[in-house]
Amino acid sequence: MFKLSDYFNLKCELAEGGPTPGGEPTPAPAAEPPPSLLGGQPAPAATPEPAPEPFLAALPAEGDKDGWSAVYAKLGRPESADGYELPVPEGQDGEFAKTTAAWMHEAGLNKQQAQVLATQWNAFQTQQAEAQQAAIQKQAETDLASVRQEWGKDFDANKSVMERAVNTFAPPEFIEMLDKSGLINSPVIAKMFLKIGAAINEDKSVATPKSSPQGGELDLAQRLWPDMK
Repeated sequence: MFKLSDYFNLKCELAEGGPTPGGEPTPAPAAEPPPSLLGGQPAPAATPEPAPEPFLAALPAEGDKDGWSAVYAKLGRPESADGYELPVPEGQDGEFAKTTAAWMHEAGLNKQQAQVLATQWNAFQTQQAEAQQAAIQKQAETDLASVRQEWGKDFDANKSVMERAVNTFAPPEFIEMLDKSGLINSPVIAKMFLKIGAAINEDKSVATPKSSPQGGELDLAQRLWPDMK
């Protein structure tokens, strides 16, 4: 008598590679993973991609101008020095920026490097100019105090004599240079013009006599600097 349980037992034996109805074992089918919400069948192995070409395989040899030029181009150097667009400080004509741009291009700098250097240099120059101006101001104040102390109560009178000598003999551009540089306060220069002014006061007429060309000027110079011949 055939039972339903015998049917299920046979199915299990066949699934596990058990004997067939003829007595021969049946190989078990290849196991496959059940479908899953977590990914299902495993993805096939990825094919490795070829390695990318290196940015720079090797540095050019020393003296290889074309090789180094290609490296600089890869690093961002512009085609010409004009491509740097360097900042120019206010009041300058830009000639120095053009010159330094040519140097930077020859050295292989990229645009960012060149602009950073130019900006830092301009700031440094501004600081140097401000420091120099402060030093001139301080020295002028020190010199003025020294002259004032040396001349004492005669300061105002001597200053008037000195100013008259400066305005009489010094050209305008020289006076401007003395004033801007603070050298007009130098005790040496102040006393020199004071001596010239005093000589003018002694000789009320500095005009050149007709009978002696340049005689007046020579007499004044001899009184100021008697050792000069």
